[in-house]
Amino acid sequence: MKKLLLTLLFIIISIPSYAITIISDEETESWLSDVLTPIYKEANLPFDSNNIHIVKDDSLNAFVGDSNHMFIHTGTLLKADNTNQIEGVLAHETGHIIGGHILRLKIKIEELQKASLASLIAAAGAAAVSGRGDAAIAVVLGTQSSAINSMSSYQITEERAADETAVDLLKKQNKSIKGLKNFMTKIKASNRLEGISENPYFRTHPITTERIAFFEDKLKTETSTTTSAKLDENLKRIKAKLYAYLYPLPSVLKKYPLSDKSIYANIAHAIYYMRQKNLNTSLKYINILLSKEPQNPYFWELKAQTLFENTKIKESISAYKKALDLKPSSDIFKLNYAQAILASTPQRKELLSLIPLLEHANRNKNSPEAYILLGQTYANLGEYAIADYFSAEYNHLIGNNTLAQKQLNKALKQQLKENIKLRAQDLQQKLKKQSSKKTLF
Repeated sequence: MKKLLLTLLFIIISIPSYAITIISDEETESWLSDVLTPIYKEANLPFDSNNIHIVKDDSLNAFVGDSNHMFIHTGTLLKADNTNQIEGVLAHETGHIIGGHILRLKIKIEELQKASLASLIAAAGAAAVSGRGDAAIAVVLGTQSSAINSMSSYQITEERAADETAVDLLKKQNKSIKGLKNFMTKIKASNRLEGISENPYFRTHPITTERIAFFEDKLKTETSTTTSAKLDENLKRIKAKLYAYLYPLPSVLKKYPLSDKSIYANIAHAIYYMRQKNLNTSLKYINILLSKEPQNPYFWELKAQTLFENTKIKESISAYKKALDLKPSSDIFKLNYAQAILASTPQRKELLSLIPLLEHANRNKNSPEAYILLGQTYANLGEYAIADYFSAEYNHLIGNNTLAQKQLNKALKQQLKENIKLRAQDLQQKLKKQSSKKTLF
């Protein structure tokens, strides 16, 4: 994943000793796209659904990076009561983009980097050991308090500006700011439970109580607002799915007991039994879902995944194909379908059909998975030079440039089709350019 600058904390944790986990889910990403599109439209910002990223993290957080990339924690999705709360969070983060805070923050960070490189490295080590970002901040504060205090003041100003922009964006869409206020209340309660200090000196955001008061004041003049029952319904389904996938199995049945016959519970139960490798029981719940909504691509995807993980590869191919037919725009479905084909004993015709499918998915969403699958497809076709090229692209994308260069050299020594050769030469130039750059760490 590209290192996207956000805050001092994010630049600390972007050192290789720490990594965030990004998860992909077509349903959740599509839902977030539906929520974020009108916000970006109101903000007059270009929207690209591929710039939405779901971070596997139970904390209440969201953040933005370069090129309008939006990151949202699973904890934020799971703990939100309704769509309006997510709208508020995303409107706030959009405020950072409108304000140009990322670019200005980079300049400020460069000043700090010159002052205290050793402190940043020490802080990264503390964060890696403790698993807490605030531990990293504590180390830096101890060695470079004046610089960090300046940084904190700078960020507080930007956070206040983002809050004001969020209120304006929501008001223009006739959306309530109540959700944003209520979500801040959740953050305050979470901070209290975790023992996080609200001392302004040690915080890079305005203290939570102050922000809640700001939103409450704005609520006094709020008029009628619109809501979306459909978005709220879909959020409940997404929450059931994420909870069933991410939480310990006993917790799943505690939150969604078997006596619960709701559609959300059926989703959770299907995933619960899938995780237990209980194919028949999982399929029972999936078939209940499909009997109610036979044209729901996400239910077909769930069936395909369940079959695939239980080594029912041929059956999973049919289910993935159905999901893709119902939602042909899904790059995730294309990758899953290709993976299932390659896990079987594919015929040459099937392999050839995967190439345009994967190339199309890769044009829309430059992904490591697409490069891996393209490499496997060409290897199955006996075109090993092209397979080496795609392996090089994969390793370059994940930051392993040394291995990428070796694989690319191997590919270039062999006979390549003209279009692949040109792409390989482009990659060669990228690798040369990057190797000549001096990096900070």
